[in-house]
Amino acid sequence: MGACPMNKLDWRAPRGRLISLNKRFRAGVFFAILSALLLGTGCTLISQNKPAGAFLGRSGVDDYSPTAIQIGNMQQFWWCGQATNPNLHSQDTDTILYATGNPKDNSTSMPVVALAETPGAWDSAYTCNPKVIGGVFTNPLGDGTTYTYAMYYVATNSPAGISNNIGVAFSNDGMHWKKYPQPVIVSTTNEFYGVGQPALYNSDQKSGIWLFYEDLEASTAHYKATSTDGIHFTVEGVLTTNGLNIGILDGTWGDMAYDSEAGYWYAAYNVARRNPSTTGGVTELGEPGIALYRIPNDSLVSGATPWQMLESFDTNLTGHEANFLGGFLRDQFGNLNVGAYPTIQIYTSISNPAPPWNATANQAGLSGAPQNWDIGSVQWIPTNMQVPLNSYSNSSSTEVTTGYIDPTAGFKLGSTLGHIYQGPQSGASLSLYGCKSGTTGYFVSTTSTCGGSQLLGVNGYLYSAPQSGVSLVPLYNCNNAAAAYVSNDATCQGAAPSTNSGAGAGAGAAAGALLGYALP
Repeated sequence: MGACPMNKLDWRAPRGRLISLNKRFRAGVFFAILSALLLGTGCTLISQNKPAGAFLGRSGVDDYSPTAIQIGNMQQFWWCGQATNPNLHSQDTDTILYATGNPKDNSTSMPVVALAETPGAWDSAYTCNPKVIGGVFTNPLGDGTTYTYAMYYVATNSPAGISNNIGVAFSNDGMHWKKYPQPVIVSTTNEFYGVGQPALYNSDQKSGIWLFYEDLEASTAHYKATSTDGIHFTVEGVLTTNGLNIGILDGTWGDMAYDSEAGYWYAAYNVARRNPSTTGGVTELGEPGIALYRIPNDSLVSGATPWQMLESFDTNLTGHEANFLGGFLRDQFGNLNVGAYPTIQIYTSISNPAPPWNATANQAGLSGAPQNWDIGSVQWIPTNMQVPLNSYSNSSSTEVTTGYIDPTAGFKLGSTLGHIYQGPQSGASLSLYGCKSGTTGYFVSTTSTCGGSQLLGVNGYLYSAPQSGVSLVPLYNCNNAAAAYVSNDATCQGAAPSTNSGAGAGAGAAAGALLGYALP
């Protein structure tokens, strides 16, 4: 259990870094010393071969479900990644990997295996989904040692990946861990997934740990449990779902963290997976997007004030087919008040590279496979509430979006149609989705089903009607023989009017249907 141990989790969860050993060291010196230390202590170094477009990752194997801590100018990362279990070399499943990073230049060290399954133990089949918290943990293992890190992770001894529990390991350097021998949050099912996806906060900067977790027995609920020693937990209640768009979300999250200055909890919920009928028959294992929500501290359980949706980080924004299991950048005690705060950084699990603009639905679906999973980075910037809705065209297609445009597709910006909100606002709560039909049939819709075509994600939010005292521009859904497009002109520059605002060219819509209203 000691030397650079490792993990695997569920494919269920299955628009964003580390602490220095001595903050006086320059980054280059630090990484050189770290590599030497790792090689000298028997830790398993993993060949990185980081793919283009990834913040962390390796070619041909899965890397996902990150957790990130920053102290000063250095960052630490832990995540799930396929590697050989150093405790059982015949086992090649997900382990928990570790690397350090420098936020000044976004460089990262070579990954090492930090934790893995223990043969014959409760976590012998799979371990994954690490969350790490700093504190003062006095003799938790009965070995007389006080530890400064605790890692809560999800694991099971079931080869079927069911009946997962949450365990804990302790460390003084973030690389070498010792496990508590039994799980600290125990599943009550032998049929369903069990408990998982911990999120952490240290309430006293010692060992007063608040652990939030999912229970996926038949349906999904999130619980708050507290501890004074980091091991023995008492369940305090169930987190509210008031304000969550359950019809769009799949009910699971990647992480939750606290803004101690503003008094808000932020959660990164996973968007529901696409129907295989829209992905060429491919059952995608990673969700297509992450929805960022926040709620005041005093409403987390009561729901007196509902969750507020802030922004979506999805295929429409990033181009990646899968965007899921996000982990917040935080300080060692679980606070979001680090780095570029009040900008909030999220490290996301992504499929990489993004499929080409003219990929078939099947090709796009296959690009989301686990061997393509890497870790990316997105940000929520609280001052950027509005985003431009742009119209791009190439020789054969038009794409209207607030997000990603394939740089190889030859698209040129034609016009900015208006500005829409990243998250729903009072009066502006009409979702505008990005959709795709066939290989090049991009269109927008106000329904998430996209008329049976592929959902790319959320462009933003429109006004559904004119507003007194607010200058707005109308948006009309249009199409011609070549492509669907959006216009501020009700006649679509002379095209025939339409009666269908919820579909696009690929879904049989005519031209001129009113979508809603945007800011100029």
